[in-house]
Amino acid sequence: MDLEEKDKGVIAVILKRFETERLPKVKKLQAKVDAGGVLDEYDIDFLEQVFDDAHQVMDVVKRHPEYSKLAKGILQMYNEIMAKSQANSN
Repeated sequence: MDLEEKDKGVIAVILKRFETERLPKVKKLQAKVDAGGVLDEYDIDFLEQVFDDAHQVMDVVKRHPEYSKLAKGILQMYNEIMAKSQANSN
């Protein structure tokens, strides 16, 4: 299997995971902080795992810049949730 085929498989898995697992959880976290809540330990663990995973797929995104805007937007969403939670805790 060449690198291009491997990348296609990795991208498909990442997008499916985001759609079925990560995005629903992110929407719940966004609603939580929008309502004035703060992230708990489990929420923060989830976001830390997402950031760790993001670092692992950066090479694929670099090879496929058509996904860079999407990746940046997703990470920005997570950062906004963290920032809003921190603001809510003050």
